[in-house]
Amino acid sequence: MTSHVNRRDIRVATGPGFAISFTIKGHGFRGIRIMNLSVGGCFALLEARTARFFLPGAVLEDLVLHHPELPGGPIVATVAYVLGYTPSGAPGGEGADQVGMGLQFLAMDAPTRLALEAWVGAATA
Repeated sequence: MTSHVNRRDIRVATGPGFAISFTIKGHGFRGIRIMNLSVGGCFALLEARTARFFLPGAVLEDLVLHHPELPGGPIVATVAYVLGYTPSGAPGGEGADQVGMGLQFLAMDAPTRLALEAWVGAATA
């Protein structure tokens, strides 16, 4: 996934019961809601006050998908893009309550990948 306009993977819209947790630069984040999910990444909603930590290229470690139907193996991801945040506070910036973050999955173990592929396949069948 090189940009949010040119996606390679089929994405599945997710409901309010889908969330992720991860660590970035030693800080843990829990209960981050995701709006869609694919084998290659997801789109998450963040509180705007924390968005400054998630510049494109930032690496998220120990990312875990939280939903009973999803695999729980650790994933390494990177921030591909952030929507609705500008560091300068310009319009569309920090005045928003939430911002969106596109994540690209970089690495996961084989069982996690296979389980995620199966879930996406079943969700899109």
